[in-house]
Amino acid sequence: MEATGSHQRPENSKNDETVEIKGVNIKNSSSSVNSLGKASSLVPISVSRVKQMSGTLEPMKSATGSGSATGNPRNKTALAPGHSLMDWIRLGSSGVDLTGVGGVSQAVTLAELAKHNQRNDAWISIRGIVFNVTRYMDFHPGGIPELMKGVGKDATKIFEDVHAWVNYQSILQKCVVGRLIRGNGVEETSPFGNDKITKISPLAAGAKTSETAKKTSTTPVKIQSDWKQTTNTVTFAYKPSRDQKSPIFQLIRHSATEFSLKTVFSTSSITHDYDLDNGVQWPPTWRRDFESMDVEFTFTKATGKLWSHYGSRTVTIDSKNDRCFRDWEVVSNTSLCHSVNLLVLRCSDYMELTPVGRHIEAKMSVLGMEISRPYTPVPPSLHPDHEAPGYKPNSLCLMIKRYDDGALTPSITALKQGQCLSLSNSLGTFVAESFDDYTAIHMLAAGTGLTPMLGIIHRSLCRRCVRSINLIYFNRNETSIFYREQLDRVCADNRLNVVHVLSQADDDWTGRRGIVSEDLIRDVIGECNKQACVFTCGPAGFITAAKTSLLKLGWQPSQMHNFDG
Repeated sequence: MEATGSHQRPENSKNDETVEIKGVNIKNSSSSVNSLGKASSLVPISVSRVKQMSGTLEPMKSATGSGSATGNPRNKTALAPGHSLMDWIRLGSSGVDLTGVGGVSQAVTLAELAKHNQRNDAWISIRGIVFNVTRYMDFHPGGIPELMKGVGKDATKIFEDVHAWVNYQSILQKCVVGRLIRGNGVEETSPFGNDKITKISPLAAGAKTSETAKKTSTTPVKIQSDWKQTTNTVTFAYKPSRDQKSPIFQLIRHSATEFSLKTVFSTSSITHDYDLDNGVQWPPTWRRDFESMDVEFTFTKATGKLWSHYGSRTVTIDSKNDRCFRDWEVVSNTSLCHSVNLLVLRCSDYMELTPVGRHIEAKMSVLGMEISRPYTPVPPSLHPDHEAPGYKPNSLCLMIKRYDDGALTPSITALKQGQCLSLSNSLGTFVAESFDDYTAIHMLAAGTGLTPMLGIIHRSLCRRCVRSINLIYFNRNETSIFYREQLDRVCADNRLNVVHVLSQADDDWTGRRGIVSEDLIRDVIGECNKQACVFTCGPAGFITAAKTSLLKLGWQPSQMHNFDG
């Protein structure tokens, strides 16, 4: 790997290694359930809760105007007044029996589950837990017909395919009927068991090795590693194979001399546990090359001297990591416009590089119920003169739009410096590399649909083969536009062009007016171009209208990707 900058390197200061994984025997283990206890205890929520905020949450009124009762345009269906998420939370806290079985845990067979398949008698099973969703029907943001698709059966696959990120355990915790059992009366195993880890022997410092697991799978996993040093720094570099797209890098510090780097791929993960001979400072800086896919972590040495070797390392192979939560401390909370805030957060002894287009889950306790929402991390800046306040290499940045009658966003956007928010690891399946053959990048974004586009823009500007980047940014009025100054500064790079479109502009607005339409898209980005791709993000209605218009203009589904708003 080519050294960056001036690095003094003794003969044994380089360690170039390849770890190849063709498969691994993984055994799932789950403890037996001795007692179901209370119905709500069936739901396995093992997360770090957000630290208590000062004061108490005031009850929020439901919207009474037209459209969604939640006030959230991202809902796929308009909910009736009095049926927002906050209203559902209040109903669950009122003492009303939502289980339909008096709160007594039941062992539910598939045959019994199938009997409860009506609108007024609806049971559903997700990951081995049976819920009574009869009362929840009118509160479901996706609409009653969507929820009815899973009623009376095991709907785990349907749930995973549509919205696996939803924290259903919390939303439906007062609706638990019991556990699903199969025909032989044996309980379905818990999906939350721990995986047995298979370890590979430690790698000798400076040795070039290739470790291969015994079992063979269809897609071998390879990652090359290297290290280099100067008098004051030591750098560990990693290069995944080309067929391993969008890996997630998670770095954990255990002490001044011990840290772990976990690289998560689509179906497996590799953990490098380091025991250094000398101490280093935290956090490291990092660099990600979007051309070569190389990632480097550079630590400052506690003592400025050259090392004869870095120490020892153990490599662990595991299945894909499960969702887990950590407390992230708020470093800064900045208002970008009247309803959008930029939060910079930092986690103690932990940092994660989220792939472009992936999201995390934010979770808080509201009126005794854990509520979660997905958010896309954004770059700390698009221009070096506008870096997010308080940002450091181990920080994570989120842009959150506040909905005044929302269940979660008023609490998140009100967080103060030093308070904590519970965040998950990176989630999602979007693979940015799938669009690397295109030389023109078009984006249609409405409101906070801008957030995934910021990562797309940042990545595209770092790639030489991308010749043009076009963003059509839709908002209601000029005060709704956020991140405008940053976008304008980056437009100095002739490859980026930003077009603002307002649906309710003031009389003095000189830019474009209207909503997403076939004519507007044709006018700005034109008809289908085989060298271009299009990303869209925004409310459900916006995405539907954009997709319909693009298809009419000849754009192929393979050239398009919709980020869920």
